[in-house]
Amino acid sequence: MTIVYVMRDGNGAIHAVCAGPQENAQEAIDDQDPAVLKFIADPLGVNDSFPDLYKWQLWLAALELEPPIYKADVLASIANMADFSEKDKETVRIMIEDTQGYKRADPRIGLLAQVMGIPPGQMDSLWRWAAEIQPV
Repeated sequence: MTIVYVMRDGNGAIHAVCAGPQENAQEAIDDQDPAVLKFIADPLGVNDSFPDLYKWQLWLAALELEPPIYKADVLASIANMADFSEKDKETVRIMIEDTQGYKRADPRIGLLAQVMGIPPGQMDSLWRWAAEIQPV
């Protein structure tokens, strides 16, 4: 066990690790702490970011789930949502059918995942996997 000194951002995430005490270091912590190891392995947070997906990547990935999820079924589910206004339903339909790509941070992706029955952690994994799909 070695003690390191960390600096955290406003959200509590580590943004610097120092071997010795520093003026701005906020706490002394074990270098084997999971947050320290995560920062050392990925100091820029690249592993926490999500690439944009083309719509075909998302829907091809949905077909690989068990059971497969079909875009037509998702659209039908949205059309039948009683607590959505017709405008909201059309907004989601346009987002699904007419967009050229998706951003993971878009709150409508959370809604889409919910309609598809995919928990957030699984959606994150699916998203990263889908980003690797390349055109043939």
